[in-house]
Amino acid sequence: MTQTDSADADIHALLIDDNEQWASLVGSRIEDENDAISVAVATDANEAIVHLEDSDRVDCLVVDYMMPGITGLELLDRIREEHPDLPFILVTSEGSEDVAARAIEAGVSDYVVKEPMADQTVLLAEKISGVVTEHRLRQRLEASERRYRTVVEQSRDAICILREGRVQFCNRRFGELTGRDAGAWTDEEFFEEAVHPDEREQVRSALSNWNGDAQPAIQELRIRRADGTVRECTVTGRRISYEGQRGLLISIRDVSERQRRERELRWERDLTRTVLQALVESRTRDGFERAVVDELYAYGYPVAWIADGESTPPSPRTIAGDRAFVDALSHADRDELKGEPVAWAARSGGPQFVQDVTSLLDAPWQDAAMTHGYRAGGALPLEHNGVPYGLLAVYHETPERFDDTERRLLGDLADVIAFGSHTLETTNTLAAEQTVTARIRVSDDAYYLAALASEGAFQDSEQVRVQGTVPDDGDRFVQFLVIDGPSAILDALTEHPAVESVEEIDDDPLRLQVTATGPSPEAHLRRQGVIVESTTVEDDAVIVEVQLQSHDAVSSTVVALERDFDAVSVQAVTEHDWPAGDTASGFDALTDKQSQALRAAYHYGYFEQPRGSTASEIAESLGIAHSTFLQHLHRAQQQVFDDHFE
Repeated sequence: MTQTDSADADIHALLIDDNEQWASLVGSRIEDENDAISVAVATDANEAIVHLEDSDRVDCLVVDYMMPGITGLELLDRIREEHPDLPFILVTSEGSEDVAARAIEAGVSDYVVKEPMADQTVLLAEKISGVVTEHRLRQRLEASERRYRTVVEQSRDAICILREGRVQFCNRRFGELTGRDAGAWTDEEFFEEAVHPDEREQVRSALSNWNGDAQPAIQELRIRRADGTVRECTVTGRRISYEGQRGLLISIRDVSERQRRERELRWERDLTRTVLQALVESRTRDGFERAVVDELYAYGYPVAWIADGESTPPSPRTIAGDRAFVDALSHADRDELKGEPVAWAARSGGPQFVQDVTSLLDAPWQDAAMTHGYRAGGALPLEHNGVPYGLLAVYHETPERFDDTERRLLGDLADVIAFGSHTLETTNTLAAEQTVTARIRVSDDAYYLAALASEGAFQDSEQVRVQGTVPDDGDRFVQFLVIDGPSAILDALTEHPAVESVEEIDDDPLRLQVTATGPSPEAHLRRQGVIVESTTVEDDAVIVEVQLQSHDAVSSTVVALERDFDAVSVQAVTEHDWPAGDTASGFDALTDKQSQALRAAYHYGYFEQPRGSTASEIAESLGIAHSTFLQHLHRAQQQVFDDHFE
């Protein structure tokens, strides 16, 4: 007699036969034969249906073929609606092949032909045990497959099985990575359809050497998506048996974002180091720009240069790498450069990138690029506070070079170059032994002083001078005015909508601290790094005197002012020679807060004996804390003293 070692092996069978005496006898004998099997009896189809509904568990049905009003196969159809996988053994007194064929076609698990003169207990017990065991194995297998598929589908890696290079199976993540529905990959060629063309043979060769005995090294590859974009990936896997045949299980991980962050951090680190070093070591704008384009060349661009942007085509100033290619572009006609990134950026005023020159219509500049082996190019304007400083240009042999990361990094670099150029030009102007002073006339009513002048607010004054303008927050600025002669200026200033506050510092001559909003030519020029020497107010305009490094800088300064003011003109330009060993004052190198504190201290008589105002009074007029004012003042003093004595 068969014994069982676990309650999980118990089998609950339902025997359905209209001959109750036979059914009960057979059921008892089966239980005696195999104590793992318990048998319940139903004498018609309805009893069987009710038993299935009420019973906690039925593992197998044993059904007579011929019953009143229904056959066993008809009952099978009815039961399959609610229990599609329940093992079903058909018992029939007809041993014809026709019944057997119909039983198999109907999906019975097994069938037994009744032999009235024979004891079929052992046979029935074996049949019941066999179909239930097979059913349970199938359930466990399906559960295992479901768990496997759950793990595979939830994996963040793209997983697929290859046979002779063709996809036999893939998970949803594989479809997402490649940009195609996972179901569409069945029997598709993996290397030709998914791997980047430049790496197909290398990856195919590496994967062909994998075997089932050793874990292969992680292989790098690029996946080309359906939309043409590229993902940086790593792949690993092993040989497996799949559906009875040898296959290759591979797991692909998208590391594009990780590599993007690593590349971004690496370049930002190198760029920061290079720029800081260049700003410290460079004495000229040319030297600074040379250091930056050299860094781009070292980073991997075979050619990088900075062009002036004022000529057509843009004239190169500093080149690193393939000078012959840059010369070819610079000697081309304007019409020959249509669509070329550098000329395009100069014309449009915005960054321009070409991802693949071979995808464009034929053009002379395109032929030059391809002749030199370049597939992608980009150019970005260099601009700081509205002042143009040229164009940054790069070309590369790899198409699709300029992804979002590369564009952002190049954009940041362009901002750094423009700021560095601005800083060096300002510093050189301060340190130059010969400079240019330009008198610039501004008569735009948007500037509150020009508006008041045109309204006659200063007609009784002998002279109105601006002795300092310091940008504050946003479009607000603080000015220190000196007014000679009688004037009704206080009332006019207070009533003007652009003036926020007026503080009287002294009355002989009249000194005022004015906080205002809106455009100011002095604040505009200061943000550009231009040194403003003085401002005087005429009947209907203001005259701003500025110190520049050369005659060439006058026109660009005027152009920059014309962006914010309607009426700008140059009245005079004169050269100024500094005595040997002397330099311009470093006052304009102060921060806005330091400059504001130092100017306010001077105009409020803080340095006089006795003092005209205390630190607390000046701090209150500036709207800052007493300690903050003193901190800015002391740092400003130290800066000016250091500059003068050293």
